[in-house]
Amino acid sequence: MNINDNSSIIVSSRIRLARNLAEFPFPHRIGPKEGRMITERVREALAPVKNQFTFVNMADVDQVTKLALVENHIISPAMTEKKNTSLFIQSDNKAEILINEEDHIRIQTVFSGADIDGCYSLADKLDDLLNERLMFAFSDKYGYLTACLTNTGTGLRASFMLHLPMLEKQNRIKSLQNELSRYGMVIRGIYGEGSEPLGSLYQVSNQITLGKSETEIIDELKNITGQIIKREEALREKIKGDMNFADSIYRSLGILRYCKKISGSEAMGHLSNLKLGISSGIITGIKDNIYNIMVDIQSGNVAKRAGDLPDSDRRDILRAEYLNKTLK
Repeated sequence: MNINDNSSIIVSSRIRLARNLAEFPFPHRIGPKEGRMITERVREALAPVKNQFTFVNMADVDQVTKLALVENHIISPAMTEKKNTSLFIQSDNKAEILINEEDHIRIQTVFSGADIDGCYSLADKLDDLLNERLMFAFSDKYGYLTACLTNTGTGLRASFMLHLPMLEKQNRIKSLQNELSRYGMVIRGIYGEGSEPLGSLYQVSNQITLGKSETEIIDELKNITGQIIKREEALREKIKGDMNFADSIYRSLGILRYCKKISGSEAMGHLSNLKLGISSGIITGIKDNIYNIMVDIQSGNVAKRAGDLPDSDRRDILRAEYLNKTLK
């Protein structure tokens, strides 16, 4: 199955490589001085491409911006609470290098749609660049050494963000989760480990990196994802022509276009419905950039556009205004 034909279900692709510097303890055991030294080592290593990256010291970032960075899948929720952290963001936002999160270095690439190979190609080039100038913690027996044992080996996490409304409606996510675990894969919420699903969005990724090559991990992910897509498509096919299904889609569109106040969770549910309606051909004339809208209506992004930290009532009003304007 060619997963590249399923952009309506595959929202995005992501590759993350975990690396550590051999001469320093893992991040949970370092202090501010060592944290700064690691940051400077990475900055020096990135000198050949320094014009492509913007440096962000997390100590200088306010809470609203931190939240927006999480919502845009640039940093993890855990990174907002950690000390000595920073990141380098590529100008086109396709790559980030996170410093002192769980590991000293995490190279992350995120592409729209099913381009997992493009993600890996870019991450691998950045890894080679850093590896030429830094000494990574590496074992001939175990591979790259990481703070969490499940990342030891290749240090590679490959994932797809999938829109799975029908599997969710049929309460099949839990059984899918149990099935994937037997193949060394895991399905998680929108922001990864420990997060809840929003808008029927789920991340599917490999769970173990030891004993497999990067190519094997990515190929297995593609295969598993292809099977998940088949199940989602089969359920979508069953409801084609169902008037109740079409009615629910149009009701969601009406609410999003004319609501005056709406919570994030309610908006995500209706946007998921709308995305399903567009991909099923029920709704026409609306471009399927629904995922971008989903990101834009999260609390941090709403606050960032407002220029302050609105209370929950005002945030719900601002969210509704944005949706009305965007989907008019």
